[in-house]
Amino acid sequence: MPDRSYAAAEKYILSREFFGMKLGLENITEFLRSIGQPQSDYATIHISGTNGKGSVAAMLAAILQAQGYKTGLFTSPHLVSLRERVRVDGRMIPKQSVTSFVNRYRKVLSKRKLSFFELVTALALQHFSRAGVDIAVIETGLGGRLDASNVLAPELTITTDISRDHVEVLGSTIPKIAGEKAGIIKQSVPHLIGIMPPSAERVFRRRCRHLGAPFHRLNRRDFKTYPELMKLDFSHNGLSVSGLKPALPGTHQLRNTALVLKAVSVLRERGRRISKRAMVEGIAATVWPGRFQIVRDGRGPIHVLDVSHNAAGVACFVETFRLLYPGKKARIITGFVKRKEHQRMFNDLSRIADSYALVPLRTGRSTDIDDLAASIDWRGIQPEKYRTLKTAHKKVVNRCRDDDVVVIIGSHYLVGEFISTFGTQ
Repeated sequence: MPDRSYAAAEKYILSREFFGMKLGLENITEFLRSIGQPQSDYATIHISGTNGKGSVAAMLAAILQAQGYKTGLFTSPHLVSLRERVRVDGRMIPKQSVTSFVNRYRKVLSKRKLSFFELVTALALQHFSRAGVDIAVIETGLGGRLDASNVLAPELTITTDISRDHVEVLGSTIPKIAGEKAGIIKQSVPHLIGIMPPSAERVFRRRCRHLGAPFHRLNRRDFKTYPELMKLDFSHNGLSVSGLKPALPGTHQLRNTALVLKAVSVLRERGRRISKRAMVEGIAATVWPGRFQIVRDGRGPIHVLDVSHNAAGVACFVETFRLLYPGKKARIITGFVKRKEHQRMFNDLSRIADSYALVPLRTGRSTDIDDLAASIDWRGIQPEKYRTLKTAHKKVVNRCRDDDVVVIIGSHYLVGEFISTFGTQ
């Protein structure tokens, strides 16, 4: 078969999205078996949750890398490039590795009808094997029980939190959603949960008892274990704490940081070597774009980019905005996908909103902005509608003073389009 360019390989992978989302493990399990079970060549940590799993994964990977482990990181979705999803020691998977994978397995991928996420998961698991990683941190895509990433034999599983999202797939109640997320728990493998509703916690406790998996939970007493986390100093550069300087700003990132430190303590109990120095350096060095990402270019208003796309995530964003920019209002550029609790999200955004600019997303899943404008109680602020992000941004910025704050929030699609169009500094 002749070589195909990276652009052609990427186009082929993205085309698998037209096959829709496919929950279930038979397809991915059979394919991985056919290529030699690459996921068995290294240790893994598996992470599920509604919000925060990407941040926790990124921090854990940074700590393991700082300790000297060759570390893989698999996350989703991406902002600009598909290659962002698969990293080794912070470096994106090379284009040639993507091209070679597609060229070699294209026929069998098509025959087996692997979905987009199944294909990218297999790509990541094989790349980590070929790169010779010591350990990989793997984030679930959706749910956990039937997620394509749930083919691992991990040394630790983690669930960050549970709230309502993707209810059409995972269920409409917190216990049902928790049941899907708890599907990553394995026989005798320790499981760690973050702070979550009692009805969700009970689901995880039962599942761990059933499988003989040691159960660990983050609770507010754990913050006393790390007293430096109790001394908060908010600045425009993010969250700064005595002893630890998390690179990711926000009170929710404080909880994520505490969960990461708890995860490290569990790993150390199981014999994995991780020093305090690696913990401090890793947390300070974590790069995770689109999570309350503050952008300045030296002139014009400050921009804040955030991929919060459900009610719990938006609530955390608003809490952080009010702490970092007390008394200020935001000029909000936003767009959401369908099937979200839009009114709840705008109820929270109304606490910080000076104005709204609504834009469509570059996906068939985008909410129609005319429908959105007509269906929301805007609390007295009339939204403006634009057909492109570029037009909306130009109009908003032209009205801004240099000390204004422009917020781009609502979706990975939106933040990714902003970064690819305007860049960041």
